[in-house]
Amino acid sequence: MKNLEKLLKGKKKTITLMIGLIIGLYLLESSGLIGIIRSPIQSALVPLQLSLYKTRSDFQNFLNTIVDIRTLREGESSLRAENAQLLAENARLKKLEAENNVLREQLGAKKIDRELIVAAVIGQDPLIASSEILVDKGSVDDVKRGELVVVKDILIGEVVSVGEVSSRVRLLSDAKTKIPAVSEAGARGILKGEFGNSISFDKVVQGEKLARGQIIFSSGEAGIPKGLVLGKINKVENQPAALFQKADIQPLLPLDKLETVFIIKKR
Repeated sequence: MKNLEKLLKGKKKTITLMIGLIIGLYLLESSGLIGIIRSPIQSALVPLQLSLYKTRSDFQNFLNTIVDIRTLREGESSLRAENAQLLAENARLKKLEAENNVLREQLGAKKIDRELIVAAVIGQDPLIASSEILVDKGSVDDVKRGELVVVKDILIGEVVSVGEVSSRVRLLSDAKTKIPAVSEAGARGILKGEFGNSISFDKVVQGEKLARGQIIFSSGEAGIPKGLVLGKINKVENQPAALFQKADIQPLLPLDKLETVFIIKKR
């Protein structure tokens, strides 16, 4: 009971205080005195309001800046992606144009009257010698072992192994290469691959004229069409006491930079 009486007394005091405060504010408003009190309070709060407003404005600008930066970055990323795609497409078109040019040039060669298979050089097998290359045509493309590989009328090598979708091509620099050949001056000999990926024109009898810059052709023997270009003479080795002359041969094409070649179909 005593606790209840204390609680009721406390509530009465609070209600009385609130009523008194309301009456006092009403009297101050009616008499005009409230304006005198309000003015200093408002003056004191103005700097705080300005500070809060500026802080809110700065924070909003900060948020807007973050959004703008993010938008710019997304736009820049999109532009980079589009630019990379355009560069890739341009490179692809240039490569396609180069391949078409090679194909047109090959079709314009008059030395070969057989069906050709266009093949791309895909590199060298790390398990084989550097005197062999891999091409992207195989048994599914009807490639057969022993078929010759050319670029225009320049002999590159011979297919020595055929997989389902790729083949190995032995280059002229391979030590197993032996091709009956003739120089543009009519000297006959054998074009041979040498250890160390070099090529020689060997077994040329003394008295035949060999000179730097002369072109060496296939002579039409051993199943190889006549007139295919094998290389040009870079250096002549002539020892008078020897039975034969010999010349170092330089390929007309950089074999390590080949991209497109043509396989001559067997009849």
